[in-house]
Amino acid sequence: MNRLVIRLVTATAVVLAFATVCSAQEHGKATNLGNGAQFKGRSIRMKDKGEVAYLLSFKAGKEFEGTTDGTKNTDVNLFVYDEAGKQVGKDDTPGPKSSVKVTPDKDGNYKFVITNTGGENTVTFKVAVAK
Repeated sequence: MNRLVIRLVTATAVVLAFATVCSAQEHGKATNLGNGAQFKGRSIRMKDKGEVAYLLSFKAGKEFEGTTDGTKNTDVNLFVYDEAGKQVGKDDTPGPKSSVKVTPDKDGNYKFVITNTGGENTVTFKVAVAK
């Protein structure tokens, strides 16, 4: 009986560890969309509890604003991370619209993570860079 319990606990620990690693890797994957100043926007079909991540590069000192706007009234959130993985902005208020403004300290890539809850939605993601 003790061996069975030990095997069950070990198997459970392995499954949980694997699930944690897979979840962390999924959040880490991002599609590189290139230069933020040249980005024209993107329409995204998102599932309920869906998440997408995009990388865009920006120049130091030029404020940028990332926005989302959904066609349906779901909860769309926008999170922005610098190259070190530090969160530099977020909008997690309820509703399909989000907006985050950031002024980079140095040239580099920024990751935009967009999440959706409350049902399927088509979300428009745009970025505007100050002139």
